[in-house]
Amino acid sequence: MKVLLVTGKLAENTVKTYANQLVNVNTKIAVLNVPVAAFLNSETILSELKTHNLTDIDMILTPGLSRGDTQIIANTLGIPTFKGPKYAADLPTVFEVINQFPLSTTTPACDLLSDLLTKKALNEIEQIEQNQLELLKQPGSMLIKNLAIGKFFPMRVMAEIVDAALMPDEDIAFFAKSFASQGAHIIDVGMLAGKSSPKNAARIVKAAKAAVDLPVSIDTLDPEEIKAAVSAGVDLILSMDAGNIDQLAPFATDTPVIVIPTNQQEGYFPKKISERITLMEETIAKAKKLGFHKIIADLILEPTDVLDSFIAFKEFNTKHPDIPLFVGVANVTELFDADSIGINALLARLSAEVNASIMLATEKSQKAKGTVKEETIAAKMMYLAKKRASVPKDLGINLLVLKDKRAHEEPYSNCLEQNTNVISATDDAIYLELDSVGMFKIVIDRKNNFIVASLFTDTSMTMPVNIIKGTVAEHIYTKIIQLGLVTCLDHAAYLGSELTKAEIALKTGKGFTQDNLLF
Repeated sequence: MKVLLVTGKLAENTVKTYANQLVNVNTKIAVLNVPVAAFLNSETILSELKTHNLTDIDMILTPGLSRGDTQIIANTLGIPTFKGPKYAADLPTVFEVINQFPLSTTTPACDLLSDLLTKKALNEIEQIEQNQLELLKQPGSMLIKNLAIGKFFPMRVMAEIVDAALMPDEDIAFFAKSFASQGAHIIDVGMLAGKSSPKNAARIVKAAKAAVDLPVSIDTLDPEEIKAAVSAGVDLILSMDAGNIDQLAPFATDTPVIVIPTNQQEGYFPKKISERITLMEETIAKAKKLGFHKIIADLILEPTDVLDSFIAFKEFNTKHPDIPLFVGVANVTELFDADSIGINALLARLSAEVNASIMLATEKSQKAKGTVKEETIAAKMMYLAKKRASVPKDLGINLLVLKDKRAHEEPYSNCLEQNTNVISATDDAIYLELDSVGMFKIVIDRKNNFIVASLFTDTSMTMPVNIIKGTVAEHIYTKIIQLGLVTCLDHAAYLGSELTKAEIALKTGKGFTQDNLLF
């Protein structure tokens, strides 16, 4: 098969580089008379290709960023014509699997490939969930409400509503629904240490259960609060230890429980790995004698001793492979001044290596926002990697947000500057008059995930004349232009810049303040 690769002048060398990496495919490159491939559309491509010799061509691939439907080219030239990838770097990957999915005349090949790999990955996970009844028969598997957990399932994510006891029911419902929409499997409601409030415990459990159809857990060691939560229908207790086990036994043996190796009433937490494991074994043995039959172990992930903590988890799992494990990933994420996405990915990998069944996610601090979704994706990645006996790479799902898997940039050539007027941009401020239509205040509505641009026609106004909302900067400034709400070139350029910053902030969780640098 011989394929014609259409490109623009600036990308010619890049396309040649990646075309040379193709195996069992002959290629010919058609460099059209435009600098950038994104400037092309199907009509201009067709017009130029009419002047080329195409007698030996079996297929034409146009740039993925070109506009229009390539069917017009195929109909006119009689050669199958499809959208190629957006970036030349993806050519080898596309041709590796080109026979596994049909190319499109409207959708870039790299997008089709991404969708294919994602669908395959999610189908693998779905097959496991559909086989739930059989897998629940395996040692260590259990149901928490209607949620199956155990080493044969992907790790589940518990999303904690921190300090839920201080919130009204409406806020609890909001967070529960928000976390559920991000993929959380369990909603945990947090109590306040040092002050017993059984009525509050019952209230927040009921509020969470009324908001979502997910298992709800209570985060407290207080026996009276746990008793009230059990009466309210809580699905999981977090936590039980050597200090409160006797008090919980009369009413909580039918409720799944997470056991920790401490005696909080005596202020005891063993630091040595061996002592921690021993206390855990003793507490679980006692729990079983008292009638507890759904027990999950949490060896406690310490942010000041991460390595030893995971060693404790690993050694305990080696001795007791059929006791599910709970890892408080958030203990570390919340206390690291580093972007959460990489931390959560690595901690999920470590949790998977010790055969954890549940990971804890919290979003108390600003830097931890997005952790629930990050852990949910990471859990799927690590399950697929373990199932395929691979590293968490090329799985069809990923946590790449700020960096790319492959280089997509078109290289800049200094030869372009020959015989050209090169102008250096400076930070010299030019103060122009305000746009006669008015000015825009741009903010992010985090609660509803919108970028909001509000038009004020006078500096003394407190309420806007128009509000344009959306999630994509281009959609918002296009609407502003369509409505005639911008008349100055500098104002239009400014709006494009600020709205793009807002879109990046919306996607990444970065804080946005109009007129301030994003990074």
